[in-house]
Amino acid sequence: MQFIILPVINDENVDLLELIEEAKNSRQQAQSKLVNLFWADIKGYIFSLVKEDDAAEELTVETFTKILQKLSLYNSDFDFKTWLISVAHNSTIDYLRKKSKDRGVHTDEYPDLEDTGPSPEQLFINRQNLEALEHKLESLPGNYRKLVQLRYLEGKKLNDIVEETGLSLANVKVSLMRAKKLLVEMQETKKLKD
Repeated sequence: MQFIILPVINDENVDLLELIEEAKNSRQQAQSKLVNLFWADIKGYIFSLVKEDDAAEELTVETFTKILQKLSLYNSDFDFKTWLISVAHNSTIDYLRKKSKDRGVHTDEYPDLEDTGPSPEQLFINRQNLEALEHKLESLPGNYRKLVQLRYLEGKKLNDIVEETGLSLANVKVSLMRAKKLLVEMQETKKLKD
């Protein structure tokens, strides 16, 4: 049997495997530490693929949401950072495929075609979706609701939210991930009822 000595990753002398185990048990402090520890690496990797800071930030939040939800699937025989990068890579590829599909016709193939914007039907659907989102936001706890409004409805960057709320960056990131998870759960509950 081969043993791997993991480096100490913070001032409290907690090794990575212990931190992962604590995070698997839904300990918020451990989850925040994991997010903080790997945030820059994951965002940098995603940015290298999408070349847009806002999209990279959003995908990083989405990636860590997936990671925290599926942390029990992590196999400690493999490097944790490599696993994180693979989750980030898959999320980014999905985003790029969706973005490419949403564009429809590639304008570089047909330079005479201009994007005329959303159709009246699409505008109506978008308005209905926004109304449904606003209704779901009312069901979120106040602190999550405020963060979601600042981030997704007002389009503020994470650093601006930190300044405005006085919360730490880690707290904002983790709270946004949890708020998104609650919104998804609300949507799934609604589908089951319908």
